[in-house]
Amino acid sequence: MKRLALLLPLLVLAAGAVWLAARGGRAGDPVERLVADMVPIPGQDFRMGKYEVTQAQWEAVMGENPSKFKGADHPVECVSWDDCQAFLEKLNAHPAARATGLVFRLPTEEEWETACRAGSTNDFCRLADGTEITEATLGRVAWFDENLSTRPRWLARSLAFAERLADRVREVDWSETVSHKPVGRKEPNAWGLHDLHGNVWEWTETADGENRVARGGGWHFSARRCVSSGRFRDSPSDRNDNLGFRLCATQRPAAEETHAESAEAAEP
Repeated sequence: MKRLALLLPLLVLAAGAVWLAARGGRAGDPVERLVADMVPIPGQDFRMGKYEVTQAQWEAVMGENPSKFKGADHPVECVSWDDCQAFLEKLNAHPAARATGLVFRLPTEEEWETACRAGSTNDFCRLADGTEITEATLGRVAWFDENLSTRPRWLARSLAFAERLADRVREVDWSETVSHKPVGRKEPNAWGLHDLHGNVWEWTETADGENRVARGGGWHFSARRCVSSGRFRDSPSDRNDNLGFRLCATQRPAAEETHAESAEAAEP
């Protein structure tokens, strides 16, 4: 009995880790998980992050969490393109990132769209079984304005209208916080990538005039704004609560790898 009492906390912790993994949780060191979750894109020379960068991962690198809607496993948001560059500089200097032999950066918008489509030529991505996602089935892979509320849209709108007209409905708490969701809760595309449609818009490296391009749609946008080809431009200094990013990575050039190894050997 005493032995069981000693083992029980360990069993609870193990069960928690399994539950986290099953729910798309980020058990383990945030930075190690971040650099490990890079998926090779078929026929291309780059890898793409399996998930959007989470708030826990951002905080592990930067020491703070700027997001409006907090949640360790939620995508980081309220980060500008400039903020992402500062994050990438620190990440690429981190021992866990250096050990991968990869250079981490933002994807170009062409790389982003290739990874999102996963072979599809239609508006949305393709799944591993060959299914082409449509606007009607977008909820299988995306969080967007039509599936974030726990109530049907007609009901949510009716309740909001009634609340403005009748004092008696104020005795009921109709409030509901709606925002992005933890990464990895929806089905992945055919190449194993989650949340490319919806949840948060994702910064890319691509410039459009003085602005930078973001792709993918966000949690309070319509299905039509979440298509694979959807894009918008924003100032590189802008921050808002539906704008985050995911990593792209390529192999570190051999010359840089040798230089890095020499620098490490010279350290006392």
